[in-house]
Amino acid sequence: MTRADRPTAANVACTKSPHAEPSAARTPSQGKRRGWHPRFALRKMKSVMRSREQGLRRVRSRTTAAGGCVRAGRSAARRIARLVPILSLLAVAGCAEASPSKPTATGAATAATVDCGRIAGNGRTFYESNPTYEDAVDDGADWSPTAPEAQGMDSTKLRTGLTKLGDNSSLFSVLVIRHDRLVAERYYHGSGAQRSNNVHSASKSILQALLHIAVAKGDIGSLDDPVADYLPGYFGNASADKKKITIRHMLNMRSGLDWTEDSTERQVEKTSNWVQAILDRPLKSVPGTTYNYSSGNTHVVSAVLQKATRMSTCQFAHQYLFGPMGITAEHWGRDPQGIFSGGYNVYLTPREMAKFGLLYLQDGKWAGRQLVPHDAVRAAQARTAQVDDTFAYSEGWWMNTVSERSTYFAWGYGGQFIYVIPSVDTVLVTSENTGNSSVNKEINPREFIRDHLLPAITGP
Repeated sequence: MTRADRPTAANVACTKSPHAEPSAARTPSQGKRRGWHPRFALRKMKSVMRSREQGLRRVRSRTTAAGGCVRAGRSAARRIARLVPILSLLAVAGCAEASPSKPTATGAATAATVDCGRIAGNGRTFYESNPTYEDAVDDGADWSPTAPEAQGMDSTKLRTGLTKLGDNSSLFSVLVIRHDRLVAERYYHGSGAQRSNNVHSASKSILQALLHIAVAKGDIGSLDDPVADYLPGYFGNASADKKKITIRHMLNMRSGLDWTEDSTERQVEKTSNWVQAILDRPLKSVPGTTYNYSSGNTHVVSAVLQKATRMSTCQFAHQYLFGPMGITAEHWGRDPQGIFSGGYNVYLTPREMAKFGLLYLQDGKWAGRQLVPHDAVRAAQARTAQVDDTFAYSEGWWMNTVSERSTYFAWGYGGQFIYVIPSVDTVLVTSENTGNSSVNKEINPREFIRDHLLPAITGP
């Protein structure tokens, strides 16, 4: 399946931006402090939290309200910022299971250990080229494969399907997780577990998780808040209808803004302010009424997230989502204003993609902690827009039915898929080479699920 096959409101040629960047290799910091061990830190956890909470109450008593947000004193905010990543690591250390075949947060990253400026894009191209990065953290030590039979699957049938998938010359990886265990992991055409690639629009599903986390934290009041409430400077001359566009409208591709995917962004990237250029697009329909796929929508939502949280989208993601799961993005696109790409240009390894899918399969829980609110998981399956006879869409997630089983999935250009199949407690991940468009042949994971994965399931 090519990018042109993806359902959009317009039938347009699906080509990438002509701009190109040189390939690169980068090894991110593992984010572990020397000499620190959870066994010692946990002994003091309660007393540390108690004393910090007292300090936080004193800080709050000195804060001032500004635009519906609370602004703490600069020195106090720095002290709190230093504490948050430590407590995040403590929480993971106290909850993670010891089983080597289940994912843990080894090498967990936080906003304090990930230099988002270093991994940021060049701020010149909306859709970047697609080099491969190396992730030394994802060394396989924290998630060892287990036999399919141990999780109620026939290894022979599964192996047959995996071998057939290898006929796709652009395929990089296929991972199958069942009952929280990695039961199949195969890499093709020179790829490997440490290879980090652009997950493209699968990033939109990640953005959805971040928004729901921000709502739960109180940084964003509601996804039904108007975008203009958070970005008033961009709506100075906007019409009354345009000021009614909500965050949820943007996330559900119902902003009403005129946009043709794989075309309009080329006009946007010629400007110095992408968010303004996107919001200046004319209204083509009443906000909230008509589905029209737009990566411009999700980029604006990223700007909302950054304004509301006073952190970059990259920092917020590593602090509250990636870090607790031991995920580190090796690269993240960024616009000329410093807004990190919303819904594209995020680079992850296949195992990191699988962890994100498993998070949703587990109703947003990770290592016993409710990392993503249940509302986010429920919304990911809501079928807000029935795009065509096959696909539905909701808040950055796609839905369809395979062999009478409901599935929902993150879908990135060129074969980046994170399929969640709740009825059989399974996650399927695929990644493909999009650095060379001449060889890319987007995989159809539904065929693999129907013909090989589901028939391989032999038990509960």
